[in-house]
Amino acid sequence: MITRRQLMAGIGASAALLPLANRVHAQSPFVIPTYGGTWAKLWEETLVPEFTATTGIKSQIDVGLGKDFVSKIRAGGAASPYSVFMGNENIAATLRAEGFFEPLDLSKIPNAANLHEGLLNAGNNGLRGIVSPIGLAWRTDMVETPPKSWTDLWENSEFAGRIGLYQIGNTGAQLFLRLAGKLFGKGDTDIDTAFAKIKELQPFTQASWSGEVATALMRGDIAIAPVDWTEILTLQDKGAPVQIIVPSEGVLSYEQSFNIVKTGDNKDAAHAYINFLIDPKVQSKLADVFYVAPANRQSVVSDKVSPRLPIQGDQMSKIIRFEWDSYVKIAAEVADRWNREIG
Repeated sequence: MITRRQLMAGIGASAALLPLANRVHAQSPFVIPTYGGTWAKLWEETLVPEFTATTGIKSQIDVGLGKDFVSKIRAGGAASPYSVFMGNENIAATLRAEGFFEPLDLSKIPNAANLHEGLLNAGNNGLRGIVSPIGLAWRTDMVETPPKSWTDLWENSEFAGRIGLYQIGNTGAQLFLRLAGKLFGKGDTDIDTAFAKIKELQPFTQASWSGEVATALMRGDIAIAPVDWTEILTLQDKGAPVQIIVPSEGVLSYEQSFNIVKTGDNKDAAHAYINFLIDPKVQSKLADVFYVAPANRQSVVSDKVSPRLPIQGDQMSKIIRFEWDSYVKIAAEVADRWNREIG
């Protein structure tokens, strides 16, 4: 997932052109929304030039957060500044429910045929093109009995008072809440059971961003937390005494959703861009830089990174996914309840 440092850093715009074989003479530049820091650096220095090499559309990067992209699409009314949306699937589901997206034309996205199961939404209403698995991470020098299961958070007494969780504004908290309902209740929308079980873990430290979880682990403020592979492998690269596992029940995952914006005016370019991002070679580059799991079945992770990524290839089936389009109806109520009851 994305760190606070990556998200908050800004990098300027870059230019690009559309596929020479399918040139589109757009009246306005094709705007590519992406995150800041390392993300924007990769887009500007590597991905956009590669996209340019096979395209002929004028384009520019717009750096921000998912919530920024949502605000601009809403504010644009009948003339969105974007033709493509990038953001976590739960955020995308909100805009989808508001009627801002239209189904993908898969004839323009041939790489979609090679996506792993579960990454193409029902009715072709968007696809999940960047997958960041979330496992259980811990300080190896602070934990005597390493976790094996998500339920160890409740059952292993040495974790009491030493757990880190995300705040409800982070997708990670919503994933964990639904996981608790699935593990202990009638299903992932059993919100009452989920809240009751999460309260059993109190007191715990809450973080807004994955970077804050990493900082808390580094300081020893917490001993264990659900966190994505990107953060933990980055800490390991710095020599930190941290480890991460695939719990026995499976992993959660931040999944970046890519959708066609109905009110955008460069939809052909948007399809070409999505097809480019899920190309097997591009997915391999993303894995090398961000330690994400390739969404394309034909991607090959480098020998250097592959041993450190347990969720790839056939192991993608270990991702626990939830349906978000109906969840948006209760999302605001859940967030309000979290803030009132958990803080």
